[in-house]
Amino acid sequence: MKKLLLLFLLLPSLSLNAQNPCDYNLFLNFEDTNCLSHLSIDTTHFKHNIWQIGHAEKAGIDSLACKTKVIVTDTMHPYPVNDTSVFIIKNMVTPGFYYDCRLFSGQYYVQTDSLKDFGKIEFSADHGTTWIDIINNSAYSSTFQWYTKPVLTGHSRTCKSFDGMFCDLGSVFHLQIGDTVMFRFSFISDSIFDNSAGLMFDNFEFIDFIEGISEIRFTPIKSMIFPNPGKGVFTIEFDNPQSDPFELAVYDIRSKLLLKREGIKENKVVIDTRSFYPDTYIYKLTDLKAQKRCWGKFIIAH
Repeated sequence: MKKLLLLFLLLPSLSLNAQNPCDYNLFLNFEDTNCLSHLSIDTTHFKHNIWQIGHAEKAGIDSLACKTKVIVTDTMHPYPVNDTSVFIIKNMVTPGFYYDCRLFSGQYYVQTDSLKDFGKIEFSADHGTTWIDIINNSAYSSTFQWYTKPVLTGHSRTCKSFDGMFCDLGSVFHLQIGDTVMFRFSFISDSIFDNSAGLMFDNFEFIDFIEGISEIRFTPIKSMIFPNPGKGVFTIEFDNPQSDPFELAVYDIRSKLLLKREGIKENKVVIDTRSFYPDTYIYKLTDLKAQKRCWGKFIIAH
């Protein structure tokens, strides 16, 4: 009864928010302006902000750099010394974000003096009062999981991809559906001029993975799956020091349940995917009694 009541309470909010598809599946490729209102270049705190949207036309960029319209540290000139420039992407907390996961991916190109000039990606659940470095902060590695982590310093020489998955954020940061969370992208340079292109991003995607609605707030735990990518048999290892019973569920990327197994008391489980098609899949391991849960993504290769 409580679950039904909760669902009915959510329906007006879901109906209202559904009017803006960018809240659920946010795509920023800079050729299409439909969702650009979710991005802002911060010229209030950083008056000489060098982030610009356009085609990067400056000298010295590698031939395999991202070629379409991008957000870049100046479309024409090398990045200056002693600079900090910032842009922010705002996300609404949707049911997928709140109860389950949001998949996050994009592309980047970097050309800097290694380590001394660099980019950062940070997350805020409190309107910018507190920022968490989601690339280097191990304290939240159970919540912010990178599968291809961006390296935002040095010289990538090509347009590279990154992707990750952020799960149980509602539980960890005490968010509510309809709240706003923020992702901050910074570029920071030192006092030595390097005559380099800097940093650019393209093809951001924030996509909800929605398995279902639950009243329970889960504590995220660590897990890993290997090989990944792979084919045939996969092994998932996860934190289970008390040998508690866990339930395993495996879904395709469209949230369809494909496999379910109960009573797993070890700290690892083997899954046979030989009947699955090559694609991207999501697994979930849940301890309902202790209210612990982990999520993960794996790819079945061709």
